[in-house]
Amino acid sequence: MVITATKIKELESDMRSLLDVAFKGRIVFGKITVEPTVDHHGEDNLNFIVVYEGDTNRLDPDQLNTVSAVIGSKLADLGFHNFPTESYIHKDEYDDWVSLRNQPPWEHEPI
Repeated sequence: MVITATKIKELESDMRSLLDVAFKGRIVFGKITVEPTVDHHGEDNLNFIVVYEGDTNRLDPDQLNTVSAVIGSKLADLGFHNFPTESYIHKDEYDDWVSLRNQPPWEHEPI
């Protein structure tokens, strides 16, 4: 993968700063993790996982798109041209989300 562990930490910090500026305290952002992944085409990719607290309705998609565009530009400057995925998980749902991610899909209970 083109992105080093040091750059991953910098991206996590950059994401936090961008989100804090974009949402100016209307949303509190907790744990932010950038996970190197391999997509379904076998290509390296990144998954940004952001845990937040606050009213989900205040998570403005225009602001999120702006943050994504800035992160995308930073990645392009590093030579990384895939589109990373982003997951915004409310703090109250995080434990369930982790549990579901760690189970094979066939073990999930039907909705």
